[in-house]
Amino acid sequence: MGDITQFPDQYDRLIRMGKVALNQQNWQQACDHFEAAYQLEQTLSANLLWASALIEAGDPQTALTIVEEQQADYLQQTDLVRFYLALLLNNHRFITANQVWEALRHATIAPQVIKTFRMMITAAELEYQANHQAAIQKQAEGLYNLTAHPLAEQLAMLTQAEQLPRNVYVTSIAPILTNPYSHAFVKTTVIETLVQLNIEQLVTMQWFEQTKTFVPADIQLMEESPIFNAVLAALNEQLATEDPTLLAQVMADVEMGFAYLYPFEAEIMYNPTEWAQAWLKQLLGPDYTASVVISEKIQDWVKKLQEMTGKLDF
Repeated sequence: MGDITQFPDQYDRLIRMGKVALNQQNWQQACDHFEAAYQLEQTLSANLLWASALIEAGDPQTALTIVEEQQADYLQQTDLVRFYLALLLNNHRFITANQVWEALRHATIAPQVIKTFRMMITAAELEYQANHQAAIQKQAEGLYNLTAHPLAEQLAMLTQAEQLPRNVYVTSIAPILTNPYSHAFVKTTVIETLVQLNIEQLVTMQWFEQTKTFVPADIQLMEESPIFNAVLAALNEQLATEDPTLLAQVMADVEMGFAYLYPFEAEIMYNPTEWAQAWLKQLLGPDYTASVVISEKIQDWVKKLQEMTGKLDF
């Protein structure tokens, strides 16, 4: 719909008209009224009404898109959490549903309610596995052959794979982490998903030329890494007022480089300030005077990470 010219009480009038249309089971008209109201005021109430009308109109995918605009608000009330989870499951967004459940385990929600939500998710996953074996097998095979596709397509396939039930997803992505030809950026995406799923079993992966193991439940997301944030803090302290444009550039560079090291960055990154200076020197060239002595080993690592980033082909 186009822009709405707002008149006094226009929002309330549109909400009333939408509710009348709902009661008359005129789903599309209800959608139109609630959408118009939501354009005027992005309230949680209008969001919920519009999403509910979209579900009745047979468009749960758009309903989910609308709900996720206010996801944080939906996670504050038990009834809204139930509505959101049901919508995720209706769209076969099983991994997101499991991630939401893991986050809710640490919220102030009654244990019995958490258990009920777990049962909702498990029942939906079992039903999907029983009735969509061919689709599951096709996605699993696609993940096994992921490296045969361009990087952008690989990332899109990973997103699509989040429609797999939790146990199938965890099994299907295992070869990605052990495949020496899997891109580190893809591995990082998978690892962070496993962390958000709170996977407690040992996971094996290829990290550069080494075979290593870790337990996702025991590590943090990359953005929560103390070392990562210490490097960013060192850069911010030096460049925030001196050169904000350079700061944004080097921070993006550091984030990309860090993705290759995660989740074993602590094994080589002992001095955040030295690493911050090494990245600046690599970016600005030999004329840059670092504030600390940079070891040859760290210089080599930063150069290697930048070369890997430069070879990215989306």
